[in-house]
Amino acid sequence: MNAVSAIAIFGVMLLGVAQVFGRKFLNLPIPGYIDFIEQSMVVFAFFGIAYCQRLGGHVRMDLFMAKFRGRTLYFFEALATLIGLFVITTLIETSWLHFLRAYEFGDSTIDIQLPIWPAKLIIPLSFVVLWVRFAVQTIGFTRLFLFPDAQVIAVPVIEDVEEQARHE
Repeated sequence: MNAVSAIAIFGVMLLGVAQVFGRKFLNLPIPGYIDFIEQSMVVFAFFGIAYCQRLGGHVRMDLFMAKFRGRTLYFFEALATLIGLFVITTLIETSWLHFLRAYEFGDSTIDIQLPIWPAKLIIPLSFVVLWVRFAVQTIGFTRLFLFPDAQVIAVPVIEDVEEQARHE
């Protein structure tokens, strides 16, 4: 999904170049350009979210979590991931209802009347993938809480500032 997101960004870039050249040199803008951009933004905004969670690249309370080690760290990580699982479960339900509403009413964009429901369907599907990621990480952190000396599997390894600088 992250690769599809990257391809969508590249496609938006090409579409933008075509829009600028078409408007400037041929006086021929792309009809519905803004509608296409609005629809594609959902792809690159939501398709990469589970991958970001996998890497631990999301906004975290590192200052708070860096003070803990071992079981205490894994307990708070499991708790935070469980809270995220609860929140994403609620978001899946509500985004699915928004998709159904757009599909049933035939909601469309203003300019060229593109249907909005495909973009709204991407959101709950991406959230389902994120839900699976949260579930895997909750199991992984719970396992590490119970067996702190076990091999780290299925959870992001959070690096301190020095380790991040070394890798960069």
